[in-house]
Amino acid sequence: MNGSLDHPDQPDIDAIKMFVGQIPRSWSEEQLRELFEPYGAVYEINVLRDRSQNPPQSKGRRHVVILT
Repeated sequence: MNGSLDHPDQPDIDAIKMFVGQIPRSWSEEQLRELFEPYGAVYEINVLRDRSQNPPQSKGRRHVVILT
């Protein structure tokens, strides 16, 4: 992760942000990180949650940012 000179804590502009579906709802962010780390450093994982549930539950979909 080189980041930009203005924001060194941010990923490069060529980092990959991808949508991942069909992930088991029971998986944690750590399990997903372990799945993707062989392909590059994982910068961020966003879990899409169904907020109509109490408590909010995973929809089984994630956005993953992988640094190249």
